[in-house]
Amino acid sequence: MPRLSNAEIAKVLLGLAQLLSVQKENPFKIRAYRRAAKAIVNLSESIDELVRGDSDLTAIPGIGKSISGAIREIVQRGGALQLLEDLRLKVGQHSAALSEYPLLDPGRVECIYRKLQISSLAELKERLERGDIGQQMGARMEQHVRQALVPRIGILLYEADHIVPGIEEFLREKCDVRRVEVAGDFRRRVEVIRELSFLIQVQNFQNVVDAFARYGGRTTLISADATTAVFEIPSEVRVRLANTTEELWGLSLLIATGSEHHLEKLFELGHDLAALTNAKASCRTEEAVYRTLGLQLIPAELREGYDEVERAAARRLPALITTTDICGDLHAHTISSDGAHTIDQMAAASQKKGYKYLGITDHSQSLAIARGISESDLWAQLRYIDELNERTTSGIRILKSAEVDILVDGSLDYPDAVLKELDYTVCSIHSRFGLGKTAQTERIMRAMDNRYFNILGHATGRRLLKRPGYDLDFERVVEHARQTGCFFEINSSPERLDLSATNARFALQAGVKIAINTDAHSTREFDFITYGVEQGRRAGLDKGSVLNCLPLAKLQRTLQR
Repeated sequence: MPRLSNAEIAKVLLGLAQLLSVQKENPFKIRAYRRAAKAIVNLSESIDELVRGDSDLTAIPGIGKSISGAIREIVQRGGALQLLEDLRLKVGQHSAALSEYPLLDPGRVECIYRKLQISSLAELKERLERGDIGQQMGARMEQHVRQALVPRIGILLYEADHIVPGIEEFLREKCDVRRVEVAGDFRRRVEVIRELSFLIQVQNFQNVVDAFARYGGRTTLISADATTAVFEIPSEVRVRLANTTEELWGLSLLIATGSEHHLEKLFELGHDLAALTNAKASCRTEEAVYRTLGLQLIPAELREGYDEVERAAARRLPALITTTDICGDLHAHTISSDGAHTIDQMAAASQKKGYKYLGITDHSQSLAIARGISESDLWAQLRYIDELNERTTSGIRILKSAEVDILVDGSLDYPDAVLKELDYTVCSIHSRFGLGKTAQTERIMRAMDNRYFNILGHATGRRLLKRPGYDLDFERVVEHARQTGCFFEINSSPERLDLSATNARFALQAGVKIAINTDAHSTREFDFITYGVEQGRRAGLDKGSVLNCLPLAKLQRTLQR
């Protein structure tokens, strides 16, 4: 019987989850199969080999007893699963075809079929290419279908963080490499990772190429030469392995880290990296290489080819922000809207992180999908926060706030009589993303004219790998924020990281402070602050440019308009 790769096993589980969704089965059961598939596809070990070796699959996080049994059946039957076969017969030919495209939402497909009077995936693809879905169902529906039908290469940085340790372990234990370090976009903490680059030191590189082909059960070799190999692993990302020597480790790491623009900038300013090997300069560490070039050691996050090389030559690199500089979080949700924990629980979690303040920003009344809270409920919440602050002795201050929707005409979702009672506001767009560039820009600028507007939340509305941000004249918005005394946020949610590093850099240069917030919907999500801080570092932010690095009293003064 042929050996199955982890990707092939995961595809069966995802197909099963898809047809269970068609049947409107228990959503918890559906999510369990999808979680298990994700765990399998990111695993470096071969699931097939684990099953044949009678290993306990329930030791893998996300795999319980029932799903373990399903996986064993898939391996023992060469990729078949009786439950999936039965469901395909039960739901009919056209619905069964959905199991091949697990990212397609069955409910949305059913809506499209009904609206366009079609009944097959072939027709769905045809109408997508003709533009009918976009014209009749809207841009967001069209985008969902297109992304689900076209295989993607790329994962979130957050997802890559869960994969990289397993690859490093595999290289050390299965490929016998002496030394390994991740480089490339991952090391520079880019939001979306399409290729994971690893620098390794090994005597026999061909043995590494042969061994890594067994990663995840089986993985595809794209290209290889004497010192470099590129694979496509099941996790929708490529892996590049580059072999070097101990003597050239620092230089090789600098080159493997990039970016291309940074390396080009070094060359343009007369720094020929290739010449260093001929000059017998010390190349064992990056610091030694930069020192030979007459430069400060440039943090990996800054290496994007802007002005970092010139600043390093002048010894003027910024002291980049760190997570220890953050004094509090200004964007967090509770069970009052769509959060998972109470105000007290969120406050306790914030205190454990050493924060001095926490802003509670539940959604405003118009956002029904997120259980936005009414004026009366907001008033009750404000009174509760006042009581909590009066009786607490923990040293953390709970700030009264809300994530206030910016309505289509630029007005805010609560009247001024309510807004003036808040310590500050985070104002965001959650609707009408399809407005034209001018209309969307002016919508935000009109909102900023309200004296109770403080922070623009997730300014472009992007969802990484899901949807682009709305069309916006960001330069006009930044200038208007500067004139009106408003601020931006870097939303640390791994699927947003909005502002982008480029936009955050532009705001920084305009002198507009930025809050780095998590948009936490649970206590666990406060840990996302790491991603926001890394995004801030990529933009060149220091402690003085970040709003929530201010002590409480100074923050409160700064937020007053």
